[in-house]
Amino acid sequence: MKKLVLAALTGAVLLTAGCQKKVRDLSDVSETQDGPGEAGGDDASLDVATIASVDDLPREIIVEEDFLLAEVEIDEAAFAKAPAIGMDLVESAQIRIEAMSEDAKAYREADPDYFRAYGLRIKWDVVAEAGNIMSLEGFHYTFTGGAHGNYFTDGRLYDATTGEPMRLSRFFQKPQAAIEAHMPVVWQEIAKQKAAKSGSVSQLERFEAEARELVSADMVLAGETSFVPSDKPGKFGGYAVHFAPYDIGSYAEGAYHVTIPQNLFRDTLKQQYMALFDGEPVKVERLGD
Repeated sequence: MKKLVLAALTGAVLLTAGCQKKVRDLSDVSETQDGPGEAGGDDASLDVATIASVDDLPREIIVEEDFLLAEVEIDEAAFAKAPAIGMDLVESAQIRIEAMSEDAKAYREADPDYFRAYGLRIKWDVVAEAGNIMSLEGFHYTFTGGAHGNYFTDGRLYDATTGEPMRLSRFFQKPQAAIEAHMPVVWQEIAKQKAAKSGSVSQLERFEAEARELVSADMVLAGETSFVPSDKPGKFGGYAVHFAPYDIGSYAEGAYHVTIPQNLFRDTLKQQYMALFDGEPVKVERLGD
């Protein structure tokens, strides 16, 4: 399965071994590009037919075509535990690259005069670990024509022993009731961030009312979430909910990231997960903020 997934990347994709960093600035994979970029430096290319272990999985994926410029970078720490985690990230990047490639080629054929090369940037980071749980955040930027690109944060939780993906709901005794109890904090935090971004502190009540209309517990449970680090090493300080531009505001407002501290929900977790949470959440630096 590993070879089949990676074999699909041959041709347009250069797989680089190791974790050398040669990712260009975000603006270089965007609306500012009119054609393919420079070739991929001195990093040795890897024959995908030889990939037989997690050590050979690509930490970078680069596409330089006249219809698509793409760069994927995956944190080395994601490959340190269960091989299935790294494989899942590589495969999801492959799927997105292939989908954008097909769309870009179709667009170019239909309207060659207006077409501009698509852009894709993905950067995965392990943001926190506790026990056998690994939390990752993936910054995704896409450009498909128009005035500007767009971006979002993908949150993922994994069992670091097996590589099994996990949802936020799995950690709570009663997920729906737990998240519904957190919603006032979510709405209030969105309102505070909107007020700070707009400079309209006097509009807090209106912003909170709007948030109540836009964001529900079901949306949080089905959305992009991740666990955040704690000021106590080896613990999670809470969970974060990620909203992309346009999800709950204009593009100019940018993304929203709302953190729910663990002291608000630790007692509602399943017994086997309680010990993973302690302390205060630590701020995560994110691209796009």
